[in-house]
Amino acid sequence: MPKPTGPSDPNTVALIRDLRKKGAKDKKHTFWTVLSKKLEKPRRIRPAINLSKISRYAKKTDLVVVPGKVLASGEIKGSYTVAALNFSLIAEAKITKAGGKAISLRDLMNLPAAEIKNVRILA
Repeated sequence: MPKPTGPSDPNTVALIRDLRKKGAKDKKHTFWTVLSKKLEKPRRIRPAINLSKISRYAKKTDLVVVPGKVLASGEIKGSYTVAALNFSLIAEAKITKAGGKAISLRDLMNLPAAEIKNVRILA
């Protein structure tokens, strides 16, 4: 029988547990459950998204959620709010320089429901 895979980082495991609880409470936003399922995957399967892909596929009004790492390849055109599990240092600097916000998934959970509109999960 194969060894079960998944996150071994205790912070990520706690985040998944909290996302499931939030998904069970918040019936209006179903993306909490979808996000927790994407984070349950092994690290080698989680996406690494470049800034150029965010600029290409996200609209100006979208809240971009990445269940993996955001990398700094390419340029970001526009001020996006990007929530991700991890950011490279240069990617975070480029996002803030363009006028956007780079927040963690834990901080995304603490945002008021009024600010969570037009969510786009890039995976």
